[in-house]
Amino acid sequence: MDVELILSVVLAVATVCYTIINLMMWFESRATRKQKISPFIIAYLQSTDSHMVEVLHIKNIGEGFARNVRFRVIKDYKRMGTDNLLLSECGAIKRGMSSFPPQYEVTYYIESWRNIGEKKIDDYIELEVTYERIDGKVFCDKYRLPLNELTDQNYSTPPETYMGRIPYYLEKINKTLDTLRRGK
Repeated sequence: MDVELILSVVLAVATVCYTIINLMMWFESRATRKQKISPFIIAYLQSTDSHMVEVLHIKNIGEGFARNVRFRVIKDYKRMGTDNLLLSECGAIKRGMSSFPPQYEVTYYIESWRNIGEKKIDDYIELEVTYERIDGKVFCDKYRLPLNELTDQNYSTPPETYMGRIPYYLEKINKTLDTLRRGK
């Protein structure tokens, strides 16, 4: 009789463990399915390969397709210092986009580093991105992008593109020449 009781307890514990493991696998599988259909649109600033111009990048880094993408510029910016080149009046930002596939990217040239200087160094761009997942769930993200985040950033490794490598190696040659001039 004791053997039957022990076996019943072991069987009950094994059944509970099996149920818990299956439940955890179901939750993980559900999360993975949601990830596969979820877009994630981000906005960030980056310099061009030559480090001459600051560029606004808007990219869907998620695995899902985004629909009805709308942009609301909270703090506008005069691109390249020109009054008629407002960020809020640029193509997709002004009109939105009906579809934004995974890994798709939109870029806008914001400002030449020569124009940023002391006057604009504390300036920023602020925008809100609203979009839908394929099943209708709505996402809304706000981005505050200070222009001064990219100041004093030098090359750490050669850029990936051959066009980006030209200014990288020219900068290295210039530093070497300056070192040689000072040494003589």
